[in-house]
Amino acid sequence: MQTGSIRKVGELPVAVREAIESMLGRVLHEDESVSIKTYRPKEAPEGPSREAAYRRLLTRVEKTARRARDLPEAELDPAVDEAVDSVRHHPK
Repeated sequence: MQTGSIRKVGELPVAVREAIESMLGRVLHEDESVSIKTYRPKEAPEGPSREAAYRRLLTRVEKTARRARDLPEAELDPAVDEAVDSVRHHPK
């Protein structure tokens, strides 16, 4: 069973392209490709499991903040932008 598909924008039927542009809120460019993946979402944890996950997340955020606290903002912002760009354009 196929769960994903990658297509070049130029190969998309007009109706499909317009639907994707509507979902993204922007015009697609001819040199782009579109990747679609379906999956069943996992249920969010509840109760004690949710609290534990939240504590782990806060611990991770605090650890990252400590590592970055002495970096000048002029260096930090471009590094964050680069990381975000990398994740957006090179998903796992």
